[in-house]
Amino acid sequence: MTVNDNKNDAKKGLFLKTKKLMLDQADILYIESRAKKVEIHTVGAPECIEIYATMEELEGQLGEGFYRCHRAYIVNMAHITGYSKDSVSLTNGDQVYLAKKKYNEFVKAYKGYLEGSEVSDA
Repeated sequence: MTVNDNKNDAKKGLFLKTKKLMLDQADILYIESRAKKVEIHTVGAPECIEIYATMEELEGQLGEGFYRCHRAYIVNMAHITGYSKDSVSLTNGDQVYLAKKKYNEFVKAYKGYLEGSEVSDA
């Protein structure tokens, strides 16, 4: 066992005060804003988690592996399977909007994420 073995066990959480629960960020596929509520879509869950919060609040808690690709969506880059000029595809088959003005920035961020994750996995 090396010193770095425990580093992979460290999980980042997302604290949802209105639901009084802690959610592992790795389980989040994407977050969608709907009026005054946000829906958190997670891996393997048939239903999403609805809470009263702002996208800004959640964005502040999320790590670098998340990207706000549209005013109504934050995606977990670990769950992206592809993207086009106007949408991002996720591992569960869902597609979310990608704002045209954010496309170039998104591509840079996603490529940076992929390059960073390949380095840490090696």
